[in-house]
Amino acid sequence: MVLTTQPSQMRGLNSYEVFPLFTVGETIEDYTPPGILDGLGAYELDDNTIRVLANHELRSGVGYTYTLANGTQFNGARVSFFDIDKNTLEVTNSGLAYDTIIYRNGEVVDEASDIQFGEIVDEDGVTQLGGLNRFCSSIYIEGNEFTSGSGIVDSIYFTGEETFGGTEFALDIENNTLYALPWLGKAAWENVTQVDTGNADEVGILVGDDREAAPLLLYVGEKDTATDAGFLERNGLANGSLYVWVPNDDLGDTPDSVVDDDGNPEDPDTNPDPAGFNGTGNSESGTFVEIDYYRPDQAGSAVDTDGDGSIQDELGYDELGFATQFQQDTLALEAGAFQFSRPEDVATNPADGTEAVLASTGRSGRFPDDVWGITYSVDIEFGDTITADLEILYDGDDAGNGQFADPDFGLRSPDNLDWADDGNIYINEDRSTGLFGDTSGEEASIWKLDPTTGNLTRVAQMDRSAVPGSPIAQTDGDPDDIGDWESSGILDVSDLFDKDPGSFFLFDVQAHSLRDGVIEEEGLVQGGQLSVLSKVNGPVINPAADNNFNGGDDNDTVATGGGNDTLAGGSGEDNLNGGIGSDRILGQEDDDLLVGRLGNDFLSGGAGDDTLEGGQGRDRLNGNAGNDELTGGGSIDRFIFNTNNAFQSTDLGVDTITDFQPDLDLILLDKSTFTEITTAAGGNIGSEFAVTSSPETSSGIIVYDSSTGNLFYNANGSAAGFGDGGQFAILSNNPTLTADNFQIR
Repeated sequence: MVLTTQPSQMRGLNSYEVFPLFTVGETIEDYTPPGILDGLGAYELDDNTIRVLANHELRSGVGYTYTLANGTQFNGARVSFFDIDKNTLEVTNSGLAYDTIIYRNGEVVDEASDIQFGEIVDEDGVTQLGGLNRFCSSIYIEGNEFTSGSGIVDSIYFTGEETFGGTEFALDIENNTLYALPWLGKAAWENVTQVDTGNADEVGILVGDDREAAPLLLYVGEKDTATDAGFLERNGLANGSLYVWVPNDDLGDTPDSVVDDDGNPEDPDTNPDPAGFNGTGNSESGTFVEIDYYRPDQAGSAVDTDGDGSIQDELGYDELGFATQFQQDTLALEAGAFQFSRPEDVATNPADGTEAVLASTGRSGRFPDDVWGITYSVDIEFGDTITADLEILYDGDDAGNGQFADPDFGLRSPDNLDWADDGNIYINEDRSTGLFGDTSGEEASIWKLDPTTGNLTRVAQMDRSAVPGSPIAQTDGDPDDIGDWESSGILDVSDLFDKDPGSFFLFDVQAHSLRDGVIEEEGLVQGGQLSVLSKVNGPVINPAADNNFNGGDDNDTVATGGGNDTLAGGSGEDNLNGGIGSDRILGQEDDDLLVGRLGNDFLSGGAGDDTLEGGQGRDRLNGNAGNDELTGGGSIDRFIFNTNNAFQSTDLGVDTITDFQPDLDLILLDKSTFTEITTAAGGNIGSEFAVTSSPETSSGIIVYDSSTGNLFYNANGSAAGFGDGGQFAILSNNPTLTADNFQIR
């Protein structure tokens, strides 16, 4: 079980905070996840656990060796799972997410040479062990996602090899089996996203092909409903069709006057590209045109004429009849496909399954009209002809039509992204130009993009000082290289963690310059973290410091970051949020909201009817006067009842405890308030506690009515009524209580 204590490698901004869950170099149970964490997916494993699937973007030939169920060994890219406790955010378990691979020919992989990059030849001509190659972004898609009935029927995690001629894969989470998907074509797979075709028999998959001058691809397949249909067939991931987006208008192409160092044209073809379609707010209509990428009659026609060990750079079709990468690219050019600078991630609008977002990261050499990257919306209409309108939501080269003084102050090199349930698009930056940070000095960031207005908000930024220390000490080999650490995998998991839409995200950090210490010793390749990005209600003050805040007379809203803070609301109805550290939060007067979040916090309501939420960590909650609502949250919590005076109902009120966990939590009763208790401080209340449906006549001093959850102080014992006592709490989840759930102080 792990909840890292290493410093956060990103810091939250503009009412967002970041707290890390896992740091590369740590071991969970008996599994040590490697580095270069990338794409993420998540689903509910059980009522208390979220399973996170995480890519490791390792090249074939690097990283420690792992073993499949049949004994086959590989290094290189892989997928790990991280099981996260919903309440405490602790990583309770981790491991390899699959134990079987079924490759492009439909056969189980049982030796390294069965897969494309399973064996690699070094510069001396010696064959070395390899593996899967650079799993980049990813997506977890629930079965039967769309109300139209369109889409896959099983819940699947999709990931692919981000390399020329790579293969896309589908992870069957029920059977821990990784299936190759030859019918989706060839690409340097950044990511895919499912779109709603409106036809219950079909599956639509939009593809981000992370190569310079790549097309936008769309796969459409038909689901096989036969009872004996295989995994790929029943999900429509076989026997489909592949399309490329072609603009309707005659758009411009980068001219031949743009040349490389040898005087050759950077863009040798005549297909439309960002020279003819750029600028924030501009849009173009187009059609998805089918290409003939599967030719069983041409199976085996591709030949390795240059002796480089690969047919992917040759014209022709592989032994299964699928086009090589070069053949597929040629078909796309012939169809008139638009060439994006370098397509990156894609994600579907959760409110409209026919709309998606696409990031293209920019390519300054070949496409001088797209240096800083462009973010597009893709609005698809399915019918006899498949059409799509593309709109530029943000063009980095014009800084969002002047939203920023210079491109380097806005969104640069957009990469991974997610269209969240709050309607906003959250985007990770990944440096793709040498100009990154030169003007602004700003480190790589995470941005929130409003797709309606185009407005951007920076919500997190890299902190290069956060280098892990003991017991997994590492050093930053190039601390002044802006953009050398990148974030990735941004994923809205608000619903899974019972949070407001668009308020709770997972993401990871790829700390490319952390390579020594345990990273080198264990074959983990590079450092990084798996982290949470969380929205905070109110401004964040001095996020790294130990803050002391006194609210005064007004209604205050304030949040802090990573320090151990003291927040006092004073008069007024205050909203106080403690952030990551171990905080002391005092509501004082009026009706206040106190939130501890992470850390071991002390929350005291004061006067008024207050709401206290401990969050993750071992918290102490004291409502004081008024009728308060107390929620401990994750871990072990203490609910305190104490006024420093003898019991009076008007002093305590009746507090509601919403989530008492008898196996973890305690109710602390102070002898100065509950004066009839004779048990010594620190002791178990023993026989002075009773459970009964008739508390007024019980001989117990502390009496619990399990049918209602009401808790009473019975000051006059077995005499009628409660004497000077009365009800002081309601346990709204009606737990089973014993004397062991109380402690006297």
